[in-house]
Amino acid sequence: MDELNIVDVDWRRLDDELDLFRWRTQRLLRMGYEREQAERLASSPVDVHELEHLIGHGCPLETAVRIAA
Repeated sequence: MDELNIVDVDWRRLDDELDLFRWRTQRLLRMGYEREQAERLASSPVDVHELEHLIGHGCPLETAVRIAA
């Protein structure tokens, strides 16, 4: 693989990571988290779907994070 292809692959990987971060942040904001906490959680390994499930069943936001973490 030549140097230009490596750079292209790196940029695509970064674009994919940014898209995922944005998607996770938007989901967390819709769940009711404040922007700063949503961004912190979006960059963590917490399971966003688990948070949605817990919150959807009445679990408070902070408790849901402790459970899903």
